[in-house]
Amino acid sequence: LQGYAVQDVDNFRWASPIIRGSTGMPALGTAADYNRRQLDIVGTRLQPGATLWAGNDLLAGWDWETSGLRSTRDRIGVPGNPLAQVSPQDNNQSETVNALYIEDSQKLFDDRLTLRGGVRRTFGTTSFDLTPNLAGQRPREVDYQATTYSTGATFKATDRLTLRLGYATGFRAPTATELAADFNTLGGGRIFGNPSLSPETSRQIEAGAAYAGSGWRVDAAIFQNIISDRIVTRLRPGVANTSDYANNAGDVVVRGVELQFDADLLRIARYEDTRWRWSVFANGNYNFDMEDKGAAATANSRKVERVYQYQAAIGTRFGQSGGQYDWSIQVHGILRGPMWYNTEENLVASAEPFREFIHRKDPFWVWNVRGEVEVAKGVKLFALVNNLFNKNEHPIFIGLDKRPSKLDARFANGGFGTSMPGLEVQGGLQARF
Repeated sequence: LQGYAVQDVDNFRWASPIIRGSTGMPALGTAADYNRRQLDIVGTRLQPGATLWAGNDLLAGWDWETSGLRSTRDRIGVPGNPLAQVSPQDNNQSETVNALYIEDSQKLFDDRLTLRGGVRRTFGTTSFDLTPNLAGQRPREVDYQATTYSTGATFKATDRLTLRLGYATGFRAPTATELAADFNTLGGGRIFGNPSLSPETSRQIEAGAAYAGSGWRVDAAIFQNIISDRIVTRLRPGVANTSDYANNAGDVVVRGVELQFDADLLRIARYEDTRWRWSVFANGNYNFDMEDKGAAATANSRKVERVYQYQAAIGTRFGQSGGQYDWSIQVHGILRGPMWYNTEENLVASAEPFREFIHRKDPFWVWNVRGEVEVAKGVKLFALVNNLFNKNEHPIFIGLDKRPSKLDARFANGGFGTSMPGLEVQGGLQARF
């Protein structure tokens, strides 16, 4: 039996003195736009298990969780722009979820083959609660139920090679904001909820293999993930700067491969009787097929938005252990691959031919270094450098903080763009008890 309680508080302090008005032209905006959001969660999990017979393990469970989201928002207009208060970015909501599930696994053929299967029934209620400054609101409750399941098998073909196959389903219920929103975005747009939204559902199948060599391991998999009724925002036809939540008109399909690898280089070289340590590691994935079948017919791309076509991480760790002062140095590289994105940024015409243009973010690498030494038992002195080569990039945004700027200066409020943090140096002491 487990229990948990979580409180998450976000205090957003925004301002957008110049915004995009309803005509698409610059308009007076806010000198301050404060949005406070507090999420409180309490839950419990009961998860008994039993061995029914040799090689058979049964797991049953009950999950219960209740949560409440509360937000406030205060805006101050720039001189000459008296503002009425508007609703927060998120509607107030309460949610209670109960779930019953059962999973069984059976080992066969001297434990070389393992079969497993499980099913979960979820019962939930989402309550749209009174939200500050939301006109015409009608608090209500929406009940939802869903059955999801998973099944799979693993087969130990040899002492080193293991094969696996799995299939699973999932779902996500719409939030109160998605069902009943009416809020103004920071840039001046407006988004409305949709009480007719259906839950998102997903179906995933994966086949993989893992091989353990002498001092090294590799794991590879191929997968397909299909998301139906994905909840998205769509521009309202004929109404400038206004969007509605909607279910995607078609499935989102992603097919790809994943690869993981790690190795102990000194063990491979049979140089094991030593305090020296040297390892390498890598992981990544490549989505060779990613299609949004519900994309608008006029869209310039049918790629799934905000999904990397490929990404990877590689690194090496070198040091000593088993002595008085254990130490290590790690070099770690992260590759963010191409991504397609219809940005909300206001860009110049040369960077964005039309407002609904779907951009392609180019791939880039970021390198980090970390070193540490154990000065006492459980106490380490460390230093790290993030973004070692001071890369001026961002995983999502198109308009970066550099010149010439891609941002439309009329809406930029004096900025040139948004970039991730540059070269960063940290140092400190870490203690474990």
